[in-house]
Amino acid sequence: MTSAEFDSHHARPVLGICVAMGFTTLLDQTIFGLALPRLRDSLHASPDELQLIVSVYSIAFGIALVPAGRLGDLIGRRLLFLIGLSMFSGFSLVGGLAGSAQVVIAARLLQGVGAGMINTQVLGLIQDLFRGDSQARALGRYASAGGLAGLAGPVLGGLILALTPAEVGWRLMFLVNVPFGVVIFYLALRHLPHSESSGTRFSIDGVGLLLLSAVTLFSMLATLQNANALLSARTCLVGAIGGAVLFVLWERRYQRRGGSPILGAGLTGSPGYVLGTLVAMFQFAGGTTFGMVTTLFFLDGLKTGPLLYALLSIAPALGMMVSSARSWRFAARYGRMGVVAAIAAYIAALVLLGAGVMLLPGIGILLLYPLLGLLLGAFGGLIHAPNQAMALAEVGAGEGRGTAAGFFQLSQRLASSVGMSWGIGLFLNGAKANGGLLAWRQAFGEALILILGLLGGALAAALGDWMRRRRMRAVRVGVLGNATGLD
Repeated sequence: MTSAEFDSHHARPVLGICVAMGFTTLLDQTIFGLALPRLRDSLHASPDELQLIVSVYSIAFGIALVPAGRLGDLIGRRLLFLIGLSMFSGFSLVGGLAGSAQVVIAARLLQGVGAGMINTQVLGLIQDLFRGDSQARALGRYASAGGLAGLAGPVLGGLILALTPAEVGWRLMFLVNVPFGVVIFYLALRHLPHSESSGTRFSIDGVGLLLLSAVTLFSMLATLQNANALLSARTCLVGAIGGAVLFVLWERRYQRRGGSPILGAGLTGSPGYVLGTLVAMFQFAGGTTFGMVTTLFFLDGLKTGPLLYALLSIAPALGMMVSSARSWRFAARYGRMGVVAAIAAYIAALVLLGAGVMLLPGIGILLLYPLLGLLLGAFGGLIHAPNQAMALAEVGAGEGRGTAAGFFQLSQRLASSVGMSWGIGLFLNGAKANGGLLAWRQAFGEALILILGLLGGALAAALGDWMRRRRMRAVRVGVLGNATGLD
């Protein structure tokens, strides 16, 4: 059955597969954070290697999105979904059996490629099979998978780490993906629609992808704390800036020659899409960096056991799951202004949590975290899916839904990789193992300043889009008033 022949009855199992796959890839992220301290100790990973292990997944995820989105638009999403799922599950197995930090880095890199291929097909399928409020509800359910993974992941990960030897537990964090992948692969074979080739010549802006990858890599390398690095931080920053200039110039030249650039005119010419993408970039970078830094602070700084931290993490995951499932109603009622309010509330809750970390004793932090975490999860759930739906709704059909969704996710992931590497670098550099709780508090505060700066960027972009939409409504009302003879 082709995607054109699908009805709402057949679309339901496809949405179930999409939600399940979102759950699986996000489960990997929530579990993996808990495994970092034991992985570091088991494989004797350096701080730089730890930063790469965390960040390289997001880089690979992001770089895979644009070509995978383009291929999905042209040849159909089913085959790419299955290939990506095979890579994600297969390299999860490799990571679980790794004997060195370098092998883990390589496994996470290729795991990220597979996850990127999957994710852009999932978003494309949702856009292909659902319209209007149904699409917003579908995106809300997909986003709620993140909350469910955040709820189940820490508990499952905490139990595994608490009940297994240190050398075994972190490996199971990888291996748990394999049975999920096998089951979803079987369901995808049965239910995902076949798509006919569009007949359009396939083209990928390879030079643009390489330049964008180089910008991200140089930006990330500038955050590494290794004094023996081949390139200094200043050299890496110069490389990142120079690469960004070359990327912009190349994109213009490539489009003039008739190619399909990563930043096509249909994307850059849509203010709503550009501003929505900026919101996603800053919010995703800030949120993922906060999650990793918080995990390391609790496990290493407060010496919280993995099971206790997992239980503390239930509250934010529960808030995310509940609010994400209802975010489509929130978006329908409040629009972009609702997203602005949610980001502002998220920032306020994060400031309160930072004050608690700096001022309260250890037991006070443990009591405060689930209360504010519940609010952070709830506010976060009201940001992601509504912002994504509003941004993608502004893109013209000529650009291709998969391509637009791919660049949207690419921007998120690349921003996340740089943000996490920067934030973890600040945190690990400031938190000395023998510095006591005070050093860990100060390191958390330094990382939090960065996180708040990123979230401030998200708030500014959301405000800009809200003001743009308000001006457009005013113009439409004025035109209608003139047309009907009203003042």
